[in-house]
Amino acid sequence: MAGLIDWEMLWALTTSPLMSKPQMWDDFASRYDGYSSLEQEYTWHQIDALRIEPADTVLDVGAGTGRISIPVARRARSVIALDISASMLERVRKNAEKAALANIETLHLQWDQVVPGETVPVHDVVIASRSPAASDLAKLNALARKYVYIMLFCGPSLKHFHDTLVEGINPKPLTAAPPQRPSPMPGFALLFNRVINMGYAANVSYVVDGFSRTYADWAAVWSDFAWLELPETAEDRFRQNISPYLTDSSGGLQLRMETRTAVVWWAKGDRL
Repeated sequence: MAGLIDWEMLWALTTSPLMSKPQMWDDFASRYDGYSSLEQEYTWHQIDALRIEPADTVLDVGAGTGRISIPVARRARSVIALDISASMLERVRKNAEKAALANIETLHLQWDQVVPGETVPVHDVVIASRSPAASDLAKLNALARKYVYIMLFCGPSLKHFHDTLVEGINPKPLTAAPPQRPSPMPGFALLFNRVINMGYAANVSYVVDGFSRTYADWAAVWSDFAWLELPETAEDRFRQNISPYLTDSSGGLQLRMETRTAVVWWAKGDRL
C-alpha cells in the first residue's frame, strides 16, 4: 500500500546500525540477563497478550537471554530462540536448563542470513521483542503461519533505567553508538504505520512493564546487582541512584521501576 509518507525510511533514520552488531550484544549479555531476571513479574503481561496454543511452534527473533522464550515455552509445543549473539544464546540454554524446559532450541544466525523456509523454518507464531529484526517486517511475516508480534517500549526503556542506575559511575563501558536522529513520533507508532503500509490490519496492546524484586536489606540489593560490575567505591552513588525506586515493606526493601510496552501484532489472514 503506497502512501504519502515513507514509513520505512523514517524507521531506518531512527535506528542505529550498531543494534545489528553481535559484539555489542555479546558485551552486554551478562547485564541484559540481569535486567531480564528483574522483569519476570512484568514479562507475563506481555506473554498474556500473545495468542499461543499448546500445539504451536514459536520463533523468538532476537531472543536475548530468553526473557520471552522461557515463559512462552511453558505454553507452546516448541520454541526456537534465534539471536546474533553467541553469549546471549549461551544464557538462553542455561536459563532453559534452570527452568527444566526441554522444548527450547537455540539458533545462532545473523538476521541477513535468515531465509524463511530454508535457513530458518516457518513457525506458527513469530515474536520479535526489542529486536533489530523489526527492520524487516516482510521477513518476519514470511516466517509466520498465524501471527507476528513485535514488542517495544512505549515509556522509559531498559537503557533509560540502566543509565539512571549508573549515573555518575564509570562501569564497564557499553559499545559506543552514534547519536540517533530524533523520531517524528514514538517508535511503536512508526511500527504500527509500517504494518498498515504492508497491507495488514495492525493491532496494538499496551501493557505495564518494569523491573521488580524484594530484598531483605541493602546488602542484598548491592549483591544482587553484581552483574553490573560496579567497583566497590561506587556503592554509595549506586545507592543514591536506585533509592527512588526502593520502598520499605514488611519483607524488607521493594524494588519497582515501572514503564510500559507496546505489543504490535497482526494475523496472517487479516489483510486490509
